[in-house]
Amino acid sequence: MLRQNAVPLLVAILAASLVLPFLALLALVPLYWIAADRGLKPAVVAAVALAAAQLADLDHPLEPVSVAGFAAVTIATARFVTVRRELLARNAASEERLRIAREIHDLVGHDVTLMVVQAEALAAVTGDERADAIAAQGRRTMAELHRVLRNEDPERKGLDQLDEILDGARAAGTPITLAIEGTPRPLSKGLDASVYRIVQEAVTNVIRHAHGAPATVTIGYDEDRLRLSIADAGGRSLGISHGHGMVGLSERVSAFGGSLMVSATRDGHEVEARIPYA
Repeated sequence: MLRQNAVPLLVAILAASLVLPFLALLALVPLYWIAADRGLKPAVVAAVALAAAQLADLDHPLEPVSVAGFAAVTIATARFVTVRRELLARNAASEERLRIAREIHDLVGHDVTLMVVQAEALAAVTGDERADAIAAQGRRTMAELHRVLRNEDPERKGLDQLDEILDGARAAGTPITLAIEGTPRPLSKGLDASVYRIVQEAVTNVIRHAHGAPATVTIGYDEDRLRLSIADAGGRSLGISHGHGMVGLSERVSAFGGSLMVSATRDGHEVEARIPYA
């Protein structure tokens, strides 16, 4: 409770220190909380206020200097502890993601490998091109799993490679078209790669749930943001998936300060994302 009211507490202590100067050192406690919770700038302002309070009731010329020194050490300690805690949390999150990736690789890899072998055998016996396509898709999936697990991305995909997604959808029986609105502009590498993945996940969702209904991918280059729309005509009654893939899609959009909307249309469903360029 006191930590949440660090600023009012600091003000109260500084006011009391004008009457009882020895109370000034107690201000280091709320100063620590401010530095840890609110950042460097508010902490510096609080430290300046603390030094100014000492100047208002100066008993010795070294008092402001010593108080400033204590304040600097307090701020440095608070920031060090906070940054270290954040780094440890990020490291723990990275390790957890790696553990999950390995589990996914172990759980999915075996089954996908069997699917590829069976599809190749079926293609060899029947000559069915669809079986060859299934086997090829399985091999690409395994390669992607290996790449993600090793965190390698020497050829990061972007919007200039959307044809791979569209061709894959058409091969799966979904007629899909691409529309470009506005004047294309270069995107940062991170945004370009994330937009590719957003379209990929949304199109995958269409393939799963629209049952071969026509779909359209629209990329709009607005003045201050990129607009993505993946719409299908699969019928409103079919519903739309809100599983892990859509959660990941939402996280990708949010990471760039964008917004995501999934809605029913007259003929089907639409996933629309609006992402600032910077």
